[in-house]
Amino acid sequence: MHVVRQSPTELVVKDSSVWMTILFATIAVALVAGIGVSQPVRLLAPALFLLFGTITARATTFTFDGMQRTVRWSGFKPFKSQSGAILFDEIDDVTVEASSMGNSGTTYRLSLLTKQGAIPMAFAYSGSRDGYAALRRQILAFVKPGLSPSAPESTFAGIPDDLASSIRSLLIQGRTIDAITLLRTRERIGLVEAKKRIDAAEAAIKSANQIPQP
Repeated sequence: MHVVRQSPTELVVKDSSVWMTILFATIAVALVAGIGVSQPVRLLAPALFLLFGTITARATTFTFDGMQRTVRWSGFKPFKSQSGAILFDEIDDVTVEASSMGNSGTTYRLSLLTKQGAIPMAFAYSGSRDGYAALRRQILAFVKPGLSPSAPESTFAGIPDDLASSIRSLLIQGRTIDAITLLRTRERIGLVEAKKRIDAAEAAIKSANQIPQP
């Protein structure tokens, strides 16, 4: 995910894996060109490259319009496309969400946090936390120029700093089980301990009136 265009009145952020589709399609064409018509079995390899390129094709574009104070977004992936618009005033925060890859580490994506729920800015998780944290600050500076660049990314006792934003986002959305699962996977701790830490984080958020009381 990266900024493709920025001016005083517009910020355009895009995430795309279409380049992978083009790469795999090119490889498929090259393989087909080297296979004779009498060797249909060998067409399996280029067909697999083409299939993989198709199923990995995805892209999202978020256009932040400073004049109309609205963000318009659109995205597509195989068998699904979506789009929408939301006013700047409806955006409470831009969060860095994390997804644990087990022994492979953790990957990230940005989401717009609204009172109606979170709007992911990418279909897939990728990249580093530092890169997304910098992009988050850039977007917040455009959407909410009066907001402190460091706010609000809450930290909680027993939860790593690079997971705090994701945990906070999940809890605000009411996804407590997902928050527990993420913490258990990342920290390799038991269910009881994970639930204890998440309960404490949820209580801290409720005390700050970020989660409506039942």
